[in-house]
Amino acid sequence: MSRMRLDPGRITGIAVTIVDDRGFDALSLSAVAERLGVGPSALYSHVAGLDGLRRLVAVHAMNNLVARVREAAIGVSGPAAVRSVSDAYRGFARTHPGQFRFTVMPRSDDPELAAADDELLNVFALVYRGAGLDPGRSARAARSVRSAIHGFVTLEMAAGPAAAHEAHYRELLEAVAAMFPARPGRSGNRRGAG
Repeated sequence: MSRMRLDPGRITGIAVTIVDDRGFDALSLSAVAERLGVGPSALYSHVAGLDGLRRLVAVHAMNNLVARVREAAIGVSGPAAVRSVSDAYRGFARTHPGQFRFTVMPRSDDPELAAADDELLNVFALVYRGAGLDPGRSARAARSVRSAIHGFVTLEMAAGPAAAHEAHYRELLEAVAAMFPARPGRSGNRRGAG
């Protein structure tokens, strides 16, 4: 296979497949190069080493997670919306545990990762804005809820079968849903974020 056929999109696709199939620790330049039928040195004109490869997977994983969470926010509001986006977040982690590990890569010096992280928080914030919280409280609620869900899911994945933790997860959702202000007459089926 010639080097001309390589590009960041193709390299990312192979890297994501490796991560989904074999996990975070399986990602290496050698593993990607082997699947592409090239030597590892051929990748260096397209990615900045292993850190660059991890960055490509992290951007893909974050954008994938954002898309899942955004879709889950459509058509619901209030506590039903926070349950829906939280379930989507947890579902992504269960379906793509390798990618999920990449959703906490450092973002401070990476505009693409920072933008994806901001967009993810924005979806959570819009859920709370739709329930009547002001922008500042919505942003704080978004960070708290995303942190709570991410932490729970990370610990759950480390502990073993998720079914054993279902009751605890539902209790967590009830706790975060309690952050919504009481708004008489609001339906849980109105359109929320999205």
